[in-house]
Amino acid sequence: MDITTTIGRFSAVIGLAATVWAVPQAAWTQEASGGTLNVAITGEPPTLDAHQSTAFITQSIGWHIYEGLFTLDANYDAVPMLAESYEFDENRNTYVIDIRADVPFHDGTVLDADDVIASLERWSDKSNYGRLMFDNVVELRKTGDLTIEIELAEASPIVPMMLAFPNQQAAIYPASVIEEYGEGEIRSYVGTGPFRFDEHVPDQHIRLMRFEDYAALEGEADGMGGARTAHFEQLTFVPTPEVSVRLEGVQTGLFDITDQVSQDMAPMIDLYPNVEATITKPYWWTMAVFNKSRAPFDDQRVRQAFVLGVNNEEIMGAAFASQDFYRLDPGILFQEQANWWTDADGGMYGANDVERARALLEEAGYDGEPLKWLTTREYDFMYRNALVAVDQLRAVGFNIELEVVDWATIVQQRNDPEAYHIFSGATTFTPDPGVWPCFDSAWPGFWEDSVKDDLVQRLNTQMDPEARLGVWEELQTHFWEAAPMAKFGDFFILGVKSTQVQNFEATPFPFYWNVWKE
Repeated sequence: MDITTTIGRFSAVIGLAATVWAVPQAAWTQEASGGTLNVAITGEPPTLDAHQSTAFITQSIGWHIYEGLFTLDANYDAVPMLAESYEFDENRNTYVIDIRADVPFHDGTVLDADDVIASLERWSDKSNYGRLMFDNVVELRKTGDLTIEIELAEASPIVPMMLAFPNQQAAIYPASVIEEYGEGEIRSYVGTGPFRFDEHVPDQHIRLMRFEDYAALEGEADGMGGARTAHFEQLTFVPTPEVSVRLEGVQTGLFDITDQVSQDMAPMIDLYPNVEATITKPYWWTMAVFNKSRAPFDDQRVRQAFVLGVNNEEIMGAAFASQDFYRLDPGILFQEQANWWTDADGGMYGANDVERARALLEEAGYDGEPLKWLTTREYDFMYRNALVAVDQLRAVGFNIELEVVDWATIVQQRNDPEAYHIFSGATTFTPDPGVWPCFDSAWPGFWEDSVKDDLVQRLNTQMDPEARLGVWEELQTHFWEAAPMAKFGDFFILGVKSTQVQNFEATPFPFYWNVWKE
């Protein structure tokens, strides 16, 4: 079945899908070493340049194409990928990284230190993570055809993690691609990953093909690390904003998997014998981000009034089907991350103190001017969160107007200080607090704060784990006092896959190598 031409027809008859589109399961069976995996995604990616965007859709496609020096294992620790090995020279505050030999790019060239240097230099300029890490870098240098060094101003434990983290990843491109596009958006999607880019038809599909010359690591698979095998000849991502279409598409065989459907569809999923539910926990937390470069949210009191004025239980309850799928929690990192979770919040989270919020708003001199909140239905929980919050905040004195757009528009406009006052968002799972992107003052919302910057610097240069935790608790407490955004709560997503899909694990970073169909 041609998925590009079928999706429109399928959407038109969705109400009859369960009976009209019933497809014999055997017709969709693929061999373990061939065929196609069709993945329904929530929308159109704003770019496929891994350095360029923090959008999760960009990353979840991109890490199939691109690889970095490091990646994450099953415990979310940093492990080598394109790096052969590494060591930290304490006397010189320098990471020495040896690069794997004979690793081909999709264009036929072979990876070397020049590619790594060019890519990391660009990543340091384009990526929030890159800028954060390179604030502590004295020099990035090539010391051999397959060896680089990263000299630091101060010792730091997080360099491997920064180079491993999948979101806005430190993807390694050929140096020739970096040179061709310069400061502009890269449009030659060339990496070393198990799948190579083939075609992008906007709003229809992004098609990747198995890279036959892929240089896989030896040994066992380990999370995103270890051996990677592209069992499918073709991997197709299909932008599918309608939640019902994503679910019915898996049920009828149009799609093989989707990583996000509405939780209130859980009872329906149980009725389908050929699909299985997947729950990803931990996952993300949902938030409203304030434009701190623009009045009135340049005033901390206004931001605090917003945080104190909302009822998080009502907001989360409206967006998620049951408490199986959400949790009220003040942590920036998750409870499941025992080494990092803290409930330090200075009494701000969940206070729902309307009187105090009103007093702060009056003290700040907010005069009721209309405020624009960008939200989207492509992530339905964002829209529902915003709808309930706006109603609650009227009682505080806020005059907020929702502007409902597609997610790509939010990603584009949130970088423009004049385009909005608030935008809906969700922060992705972060394995180490030192790589949380929202601490970067260049991240959308523009949180410029010298106290925050000093604490982040201390966090990322402290080698002792116990001392790092103390700095982290101080930093999270300051986060709640400064209120750069309003956290509503943790949430966990419900996905759906065909029962034929094997060896897939629901993780915060879904990947489709090492996956096959019966």
